[in-house]
Amino acid sequence: MNDPELLQLARFSTSCSVLGPGKRAVVWVQGCMRHCPGCVAPETWDPGGGTAFSIEYLAEKLTRNPEVEGLTFSGGEPFLQAAGLCALADACRKICPKFTFLAFTGFTLEELLAREKRDELALLARLDILIDGPYREMEHENLLWRGSRNQRVWFLTPRYEHDWKPRIHETGVRLELEADSETLHIMGIPPRDFREKMDEIAQKLHLTQQNG
Repeated sequence: MNDPELLQLARFSTSCSVLGPGKRAVVWVQGCMRHCPGCVAPETWDPGGGTAFSIEYLAEKLTRNPEVEGLTFSGGEPFLQAAGLCALADACRKICPKFTFLAFTGFTLEELLAREKRDELALLARLDILIDGPYREMEHENLLWRGSRNQRVWFLTPRYEHDWKPRIHETGVRLELEADSETLHIMGIPPRDFREKMDEIAQKLHLTQQNG
């Protein structure tokens, strides 16, 4: 996705309370090269999947709810579409100047800085919080906003540091459900093997319906 006026997304939500401070909108970008074992969203790996959305459309949708204080970039790998996310952040701030931004990434902060890619550095400059590092199944632990112990929370601005930095070692599973006409979506950081267990339950329900 090279068009900075478009973003290739797996999906988006206009309200979520488990992927960053407060109530936030979320975009799940499409495309990831890591393919981490145990990833809860393998459907976001294929860069050719998902749906293309215009920046203008997304900015209007994601800022509509007055209770939402910011936007979270998840995925997929957000930094693969850094230019588009910069454009989206700027468009959202034109509508809501106090909007805050958080991004998840499989890169470490050190890797992003060493790559010295202009669009990636520009995205970092727009963030209030970065959560970095790949998901490691063998280090799974349900920490605040993270699924494995190697992942870190960086407060890149002071906006949330006072209230949230003391809480980053909190543990527990925080999930929300969101349904559309065809699919039940799970938001948050699930427990280990959650995807496999849900698939098993869905298969059993499907068989029950067939036999009923």
